[in-house]
Amino acid sequence: MRKNSTENTLKSYNEPGLRSGAAWLAEALLFSSIFISCCAFLLTVETYMLAGLEVSVPMAIFVFLATLFTYNLSSVQSMIRRPRQKINRFDASWVQRHKPWLAILGLLSILSATYIYFAYGLRLNFWFVVHLAIISIGYTVPFIYKTKRVKPLRSVPLLKVFLIAYVWAVVTALFPLLDAGLPLWSGEAWLLFARRFLFILALALLFDIRDYTYDRQTNTLTFPGLIGVRNTKLLSMSLLLLYVVVAASTEDGATRIALLISGVGAALVVMFSSENKPRVYYALLADGAMLLHAALIYLAKS
Repeated sequence: MRKNSTENTLKSYNEPGLRSGAAWLAEALLFSSIFISCCAFLLTVETYMLAGLEVSVPMAIFVFLATLFTYNLSSVQSMIRRPRQKINRFDASWVQRHKPWLAILGLLSILSATYIYFAYGLRLNFWFVVHLAIISIGYTVPFIYKTKRVKPLRSVPLLKVFLIAYVWAVVTALFPLLDAGLPLWSGEAWLLFARRFLFILALALLFDIRDYTYDRQTNTLTFPGLIGVRNTKLLSMSLLLLYVVVAASTEDGATRIALLISGVGAALVVMFSSENKPRVYYALLADGAMLLHAALIYLAKS
């Protein structure tokens, strides 16, 4: 869920006399990726609740920090490659104006995540974590192969939404089960993974719609570029329908109702999405659909 510069996001906050501490805090939470990292934290907690396990706070914090690092990796890379670059404090993009601070935040996040991993003895297979790290870093950072610069994975046609859904589903659905010592090859584990994958994939398609103009300018083929924005929305709705069917057949009672409502909420976000929507729509509502998902499960299990 890549972040780019924007002139439409939170325009009202830039008008004279309207900008406030609350507005700055809202921008900071959204564009520093703290908000989406909180979504990852809560989805991780949700998995423990769905599996009937005691919540591991260190694991949830580890996921939060790893997500925060991943989403600020582009700022880390930029500042490492050009440490003396000039920052335009009048740039329309909040991310560009605060790039050095985001780079520091990213580095502190990965250092803290590493400390928690070893200090609390999280039971995650090291190589399993490494393969996810390669995907996450390769998504943003181009590789050098035989002196040639290879484009990052997000530039591979049609691939990025699947990478996003896969990494999110593994980290928020399978990591808690791994840490609890449960077998990943059980039917229950893979049904949980499949449900999470479908839900995140449906939301990831919205960010292809959001970035449709940018991706055309960079010659990156995405689903909106291949089948159009309308059909991409239909594809997202179809994935959510499949998610609802799987959820309804694998859960019962209040949990089933909570999952169905979360699917309907995500569908409404899809329905009203378009490439012309301000980026705050996606930051708050598309990402917020994950927050709703976790909140409803918490209420159902309480």
